[in-house]
Amino acid sequence: MERNPINLTKLARAGFTALVLTTTAAQAQYHTYDTWDYNYTVQALLGAVQFENLKFDVANGTETEEIDLSLLPQLGAAWGTLPKGDRFQYGLETSFLLGFQFNDINFISAGGNGLYVSISTSMWMFDLAGGIYASLFLDKNRNVRLYAAGGPLMVYADYSSDREETPDDSDESEIFETHESAFGLGLYARAGFEFRLYEKGMLGLGARGSWSSIDLSDVGGSTDLTGIAAFISFTAGL
Repeated sequence: MERNPINLTKLARAGFTALVLTTTAAQAQYHTYDTWDYNYTVQALLGAVQFENLKFDVANGTETEEIDLSLLPQLGAAWGTLPKGDRFQYGLETSFLLGFQFNDINFISAGGNGLYVSISTSMWMFDLAGGIYASLFLDKNRNVRLYAAGGPLMVYADYSSDREETPDDSDESEIFETHESAFGLGLYARAGFEFRLYEKGMLGLGARGSWSSIDLSDVGGSTDLTGIAAFISFTAGL
């Protein structure tokens, strides 16, 4: 069996290394700021989410192949508005995240008939959320902050699978297609920390939990999604 998953380990290490180097360089030129009182903030997010059970069963005659798409790279943004307070601030936010994963599996059927099977799958997931956020600057110079947020979310998932079967004694293939999309509702909570790079910008790390109910059982999936995500974040004041 041959699998070609996206290598997220190297991506995560490279992102973390870039974050540490950038933050170290920024802190080497330590500045002081009086306030962080922008009416709006935009936060860019890049990371990945690990779901407890985002797996699908793909039938192959009398056999079943399990496709694991539980680890999804994600990118998106959050928009914060009208913060109240000084070093401790609070307000409202909305965010969106796009997750995706692709997988190719090639194997010879175990049924002894020499059937060559190729399975290609894709998963797209769009997450729209909004709620209350709070932010606390740990120093009077407004260089380091902690933040947290939470509220309801809506998720849309689109899954497709193409299975190509080719007999050993034939050049002709038979293709079977499966597709399912669904909406779900749930909750999210997230938290993180950031270092101030310059007057209107911060760089940091964050984590996010999500709990939603979405029915993908028609394609051999689950009806509940619980996931933990980790992100590199960049926040700009507007």
